[in-house]
Amino acid sequence: MKALPPLPAGWRAEFHDAIGAIAAADWDACAGPDSPFVRHAHLQLLEQCGLATPEHGYRPRHVVLHDASGAVVATAPAYLKTHSNGERGLDLGFSLAHQRAAGPYYPKLQVEVPMTPVTGPRLLVRAGEEGVHTRAVLLGALRDEADRCEATSLQIVHMSAEDRAAAAAAGMLAGEGNVHVWRPGGTPSFEALLARMHSWRRGSIRHERRIVASSGLTIRRLSGAQLDAAWSERFFALYTSTYERHASVPWLNADYFRRLFRDLGDVVELLAAFDGETCVAAVLCVRSPATLHVLHWGQTGERPFLHFELVFYRTIERAIELGVEALDCGSGGRHKAPRGIALEAVHHAAWFRAPAFVETATLALAQRRAAAAAERAAENARLPFAAAGDAPHPVTTAKTSGKPP
Repeated sequence: MKALPPLPAGWRAEFHDAIGAIAAADWDACAGPDSPFVRHAHLQLLEQCGLATPEHGYRPRHVVLHDASGAVVATAPAYLKTHSNGERGLDLGFSLAHQRAAGPYYPKLQVEVPMTPVTGPRLLVRAGEEGVHTRAVLLGALRDEADRCEATSLQIVHMSAEDRAAAAAAGMLAGEGNVHVWRPGGTPSFEALLARMHSWRRGSIRHERRIVASSGLTIRRLSGAQLDAAWSERFFALYTSTYERHASVPWLNADYFRRLFRDLGDVVELLAAFDGETCVAAVLCVRSPATLHVLHWGQTGERPFLHFELVFYRTIERAIELGVEALDCGSGGRHKAPRGIALEAVHHAAWFRAPAFVETATLALAQRRAAAAAERAAENARLPFAAAGDAPHPVTTAKTSGKPP
C-alpha cells in the first residue's frame, strides 16, 4: 500500500464498536442520499437484530473523521471479521493460503454492509468536502486501525467508482466479481424491450406471462405504511420456505425484516402474488435514486413461471415506471441473461499486512479478474437481443425457479 496522507493538523479519527454510538445526523450527512444501505438506520438494524455482532463474527469498528473544528467530515462502516461466510469472489480460498504463507487469516478489517452484497459507497465523505484527499485520509486511518488490531488485511467490498479510484490510488490490490444488471437506457415499456429480442425469446416470455396471467393469482405492490409487523412475518415465512426447499440456511432473521419494514419503509416495497387472500409469493425490492434493487424472494409451493414474472418482468416494468438508471438483480442464475439481464463487474480492494502473502494474493486476484471477465463475456453472449426479423424458435417451457434472486 502506498504512503497515504496523515491526518491533517487538528483532525482526529475515532473508531466505534457500535453504530449507535455515532449520531445518526452526522453519519447520514456523510452517507448521502444515493444508497439506503449505508444509512445509519440500516447499519443499526443489522446490529440490533443480532446479525452484525461479535457473536456472529462481526466486531464493529466504524470510523469517523473529525476536522479541526470537530465537525464530522467522513465515515466508513467497518468490521473486524472472523469469517468470510456469504462473501462472493474477493477472498475465497485465501484463508488456507494465508495460513501456509503467513499464519492465521482472521481477523480481517472489512469495509462493507454486512449480508448486503450491493454495490454502493463505502468511504463516505460529507458533501462539500474535497473527496479525493478525504478518502485517502480515511483509508490511512483504516489501515492504521488494521495494524493496531493486528488484522491480517484491510478489505473493501462492493465499492462505488469513487471508492475504487481511491483504493487504486492507494495501491490496494483489485478484486472483481459480477452482478446481473438491467439498464432501461430509455426503454419506454416492457413491450419495447421485447421488440428488441429474438422472436423466439419474445414468444417464450409472452408464453410465460400468459401462464401466470391465467393462473388466477392477483399481484399487488405494497409499500410504506402497508408494510407493518404482520407483513414482515408473512414475508419471512415465504423467505424461509424458499431456503428450506433448497436445503439451505437463510442469512437473515425475522427481526431483520421487522426492523427493515419499520425503519426503511420509505424505500422498501413488496411485489406480492395472492391466491385469494393468501400471499403465496413475494419479492422484496429497495429503491435508491438511481437503482431498483431486487433483494429477497419467497414462495410457497411450485407455480410455473411465477418467479420469472415477479422477480424479472414486473421489476423491469417497475424500473421503467420509476425512471431509474438500473435494475440490480444480484449475482448468480443462468436464467437471467436469456431474459435480457446482463452481467456487469463489481469491484473490491484489499491490502495485506504480511509481505509474504502479497505475491500470492496478487496472482490469485489477477486470475479472478480474468475469470470474472470471461464469465461476463460468456453470459452476455447469451443475451437475447437481435435485429428484427429473426427466424422463429420453438417456445420452450422450462420449469420455474424458486431460488432467491
